[in-house]
Amino acid sequence: MRLFLCAMMLLASFKLLAQTSKPDTIIKRDTINLRGYIYDRMGKPIRYIGLQSTNTWMEAPSWHLGTMTDTTGYFELKGAKFNDTLTFEESVLYNAVPVYNKGSRYMIIYLTSLPPIDITAQNPIAITAIRKRKKVTPIFNVTYSTANIDKFSFQAPPKFEGGNERFIELIKQQLHYPQKAIDNNIEGMVTVGFLIERDGFPVNFKILKGIGYGCEEALINIIKSLPHWRPAIETGRPVAAAQTVSVEFILTDK
Repeated sequence: MRLFLCAMMLLASFKLLAQTSKPDTIIKRDTINLRGYIYDRMGKPIRYIGLQSTNTWMEAPSWHLGTMTDTTGYFELKGAKFNDTLTFEESVLYNAVPVYNKGSRYMIIYLTSLPPIDITAQNPIAITAIRKRKKVTPIFNVTYSTANIDKFSFQAPPKFEGGNERFIELIKQQLHYPQKAIDNNIEGMVTVGFLIERDGFPVNFKILKGIGYGCEEALINIIKSLPHWRPAIETGRPVAAAQTVSVEFILTDK
């Protein structure tokens, strides 16, 4: 009888402990796997430069998730935040400013080169010698003429026929959210770069930021189908000039 009572009391204590104990904590994070390339302004890959997310390791919250580019400038950052600020390791060659990513899963990042450091800026080096001939100060006679004034011309960036505002309006009217992206709950920023040739036609399209599922291709096809541009003008002549267009694909609940 005593053994039975002890067993009943032990079972009751286990039930009480189970009721008062807290459930296991479940941590959920909205993360993405981000990949892409890092180049300098000349289009050459930046090798072995480290970059990191603002997201941290769950096992070690003081450490940020990071990765490094390979010999081709390619990187893959797993577990980045959906809206994230990417930072780069300190460099003596490149101006590694933070880059904001809003939902893109593929990025091409360009880092500008730092200007050369003038180590004698504060105290220039002076090399002296004794002059052997008398210093001669040159005298210039300045005359003014308007004979060649028509050779100078203004400079202007590329401009869409009808204005850049018309270009944006046509993009909004004709670009549709790809059904494949809707079905897979894909949203984010898409940035496409292209070159306006001297004849005013857009060529050499490049995906600078992408989210996949046909969003980049849809934007490029619309740009190709629109009327051509007025080319950029440099010293009075048409020249090829680069342009970029960014479109944010957003899914709403209503």
